[in-house]
Amino acid sequence: MTTTDARPSATDGAAVGGPPPGGVPPVGGPDGTTRGAPDTSTGNNGGAVVVSSGIRASLRRSGFWIVAGILVLVASVVLLLVKGVSGTASAAPLSIDSPAPAGSRALAEVLRQHGVTVTAAHSLAEAQAAVSADSTVLIYDPDQLLPGDRYTEAAALGSRLVLVEPDVFELEALAPTIAAAGAPESSGSDSATLSAQCELPAARSAGTISVSGTTYRSVGESVVTESCFPSFGTSYSLVRAGSVTVLGAPEVLDNGHITLAGNAALALGLLGTSNSVVWYTPSAADVTANGPPSLGALTPGWVTPALSLLVLVFVAGAVWRGRRLGPVVVENLPVIVRASETIGGRARLYARSGDSTHALDALRIGSSTRLAVMLGLPRTAPLELIITQCSAVTGIPATEVAATLVNQVPGSEGDLVELAQRLAGLERAVRASLGLGGPS
Repeated sequence: MTTTDARPSATDGAAVGGPPPGGVPPVGGPDGTTRGAPDTSTGNNGGAVVVSSGIRASLRRSGFWIVAGILVLVASVVLLLVKGVSGTASAAPLSIDSPAPAGSRALAEVLRQHGVTVTAAHSLAEAQAAVSADSTVLIYDPDQLLPGDRYTEAAALGSRLVLVEPDVFELEALAPTIAAAGAPESSGSDSATLSAQCELPAARSAGTISVSGTTYRSVGESVVTESCFPSFGTSYSLVRAGSVTVLGAPEVLDNGHITLAGNAALALGLLGTSNSVVWYTPSAADVTANGPPSLGALTPGWVTPALSLLVLVFVAGAVWRGRRLGPVVVENLPVIVRASETIGGRARLYARSGDSTHALDALRIGSSTRLAVMLGLPRTAPLELIITQCSAVTGIPATEVAATLVNQVPGSEGDLVELAQRLAGLERAVRASLGLGGPS
């Protein structure tokens, strides 16, 4: 038998322009065209752009990565802005790039405005490259990073050296006729000053300076030409020996104190007499490595590229094969077997096979457990203890209790039934003797 589909098709309706036979006429516009459901496959509905469900699903699946990418982009922009605001300024004390109170950017800018070229050097090699015949070299090494065997090279840097608060080793190598003399007078006072009391032009122009750092004095047959800003009469904050000037007051040069007393005049007088100043602050680049070779130095050159390639392959494989865990799915079990049905099934198996011994063992295990609970014993109490307690409570001989619980072996179904009845009777006797309720 052949059947005919009476439902109209959209093609037929559009082509004929009238209602299909036996069907609901389509809703048409004034021009007679048919208006149906939005065409999500093409994304065009009467000129309006419609996002298809496939695109929405793709966006929903990629939502996490899109948000993560946006966050990384925003964080990068913020870091760039912060880096741009802060620039490459160093926070190290007396850094000419630092506008902080401990920096020396103000002094460097003033020197530059007076036509002096100020160059920062963070290693001996940079200082050697920047120095010229008319350079004044300022050396400030508070962390003692310049090795002792390189002081000779530092001494040959320029015709004029300004050592800012040098230690004993630096003095011994670069200014052996000058020695440290301890803290200056009125040290720790923010308002205390020291008077020049010498003929050095820079010191006379300054008049007084703020108190800071340490003091120095000449020793032995000295070629000291000037000693200024005395403390306790024998130690000075500034000592000049030949072409080397030792300045024990580092605050004279920093941004936070350069406007105090005559600090600015002394700083400009010391560093502004030449056309070039090399501001040398030793760093870790000057430290000579003298320890054992590193692991990277001991491994062949191809190890690092190979490890990098392996890491890239691992990441690519993880992205390729990685799967996000979906929601937890509750799976319906095919069948649920009740415990009573399981017990009944085992009993029928024992009966069919005639295995009365295993059936009796199951009954004895259950009786022993219940007796132990009634007697106040743990469920894992030894059988000998249960037998002894049952005999003591009920007055039944222990041998009879033992035969019921373990010793007697059934030879037939009749024996199995008799022993099962004896087990039930033993439980009733114990329950009655202890005055416990429950089935009798």
